[in-house]
Amino acid sequence: MAAIGHQYDLEGEIGRGGMSVVYRARDLRLERPVAVKVLPPELAHDPAVRTRFAREAHTSAQLAHPHIVPIHDVGERESIAYFVMTLITGGNLASLLAYEPRQPVNQVRRLLAEIADALAYAHARGVIHRDIKPDNIVLDGDSGRAMVTHFGIARALEAGTRLTVTGVAI
Repeated sequence: MAAIGHQYDLEGEIGRGGMSVVYRARDLRLERPVAVKVLPPELAHDPAVRTRFAREAHTSAQLAHPHIVPIHDVGERESIAYFVMTLITGGNLASLLAYEPRQPVNQVRRLLAEIADALAYAHARGVIHRDIKPDNIVLDGDSGRAMVTHFGIARALEAGTRLTVTGVAI
C-alpha cells in the first residue's frame, strides 16, 4: 500500500473490522513498529464514514493515558485515509477469553480496574466510548496491561453532533 507514503513500510494485515483494516508496519523515520489503521477505498467515498474515521483518530489522539492506545500520526493520501498508532502485540481480550474463558480472579480485577481507569479518564474529558467489548481491549504483549482502542463511535459531549441515532445500528 504505497498510497500512504514512504514513511511507513507495511508488513502485513493484523486485523479487519467493519470500516477499517489494520496493518503491522515499520515507521521508517523513528525506526519502530507501529499499527496503521486504513479506511479502505471502497468506503472512502462516503462522507459520513470518512467523518467517523477522522473523528476516531482525533478523539483518540486527545486522550493520553497508559490504558488507551496512543495515536502518533494521521493522514490522507491518494484518497486513502489512515492513522498510525502504537503497535500492541498481545492480542485482544476476546482472543484471550476464547482461549481461556475463566481467568484468575486477580487478573480479572486488574484488567477491569485498568479498563475502568481508561474510561473514567476519557469521560472526564467529555468522551464516551460507546463500544466497549472484549474485541476493543488490546493487551500489551510484555506487561499484559489492558489498553482501550477503537473510539470509532465515541461521542464527544461538547461536539453537539451525533453519529448515531437511537434504534439504528451502525
